[in-house]
Amino acid sequence: MHPLFHLNRLATVYRLKETVAVQVTECATDGEALAQLWIEPHTFKVVRARWEAHRGEGLRPPAAPEVSALEGLTAYFGCARAVDCALSGYPRLATTLFLDGVSALIQAETFLLAERGYRSPEAYEEHWKRSYRGSCRYYSNPDAVQRSWSEYAETRRAGKNLFNRFKTLALDRTGDGLRLWASMSDSFHEMAFTLHFEPGGRTIVSATEAIIRAPDDVCHEAARYVEGLKGTSLHGVGRREIAAILGNGQGCVHLIDLASDAAALLGRAGKLLSAGEQLSNGGEGNHAI
Repeated sequence: MHPLFHLNRLATVYRLKETVAVQVTECATDGEALAQLWIEPHTFKVVRARWEAHRGEGLRPPAAPEVSALEGLTAYFGCARAVDCALSGYPRLATTLFLDGVSALIQAETFLLAERGYRSPEAYEEHWKRSYRGSCRYYSNPDAVQRSWSEYAETRRAGKNLFNRFKTLALDRTGDGLRLWASMSDSFHEMAFTLHFEPGGRTIVSATEAIIRAPDDVCHEAARYVEGLKGTSLHGVGRREIAAILGNGQGCVHLIDLASDAAALLGRAGKLLSAGEQLSNGGEGNHAI
């Protein structure tokens, strides 16, 4: 086995005196960068934003650390286009990391219910059932769910640290092709998959997966869709196409995000490797926000 490309990303959300801070740190073979947001907890509006690039693609072009264009933006579902426009002139990686921070903030909302105007955890859960029905396997099959979100969220004791998410992806050359391993572990979920590619690095010849930790047993059923990646290529494939393969509303949105990260990694790795590796044209910045 010969390692080719590694990526580690950590998203954290924590409570300050008057704001909520979100930080996403990435350290990868091709670069290292940091995206930070300070959020008004009642409105989820951005009070302050910072971008720091330490090496790699994030350094070009030089970008100011204070990202004033993001101030006033609501960091919630539907903000992807606004974030992308605000970061015009910044490297594409900045959009990826800031949106990763927004998704982490949304996960942390379950510990900010009073600030967000919800009377109880049950009221918050009912809002999600109404507003996001069909968005993932958990909210597409309410009759099959055995454990409510409020019950599950209570298993995590929240302090000033509201949410953590770790992602690790690794691309290696093996004796018979390429292997891509991806894992995600956050405050509520844990999952991983392994993809094996033919020697040219384009077609997936096998896929294995596991959802280890999730709100309910119904979520674990979404793992089987990863097998549908067999025979496909992730090069140049967008999140929408990946979601279709992985079950759309019957799948797991976090597994779809992780597969989108894998597609982006293939593109980034291709820029570092020789043309003979045939890993170009992957997509950067697939996201659901």
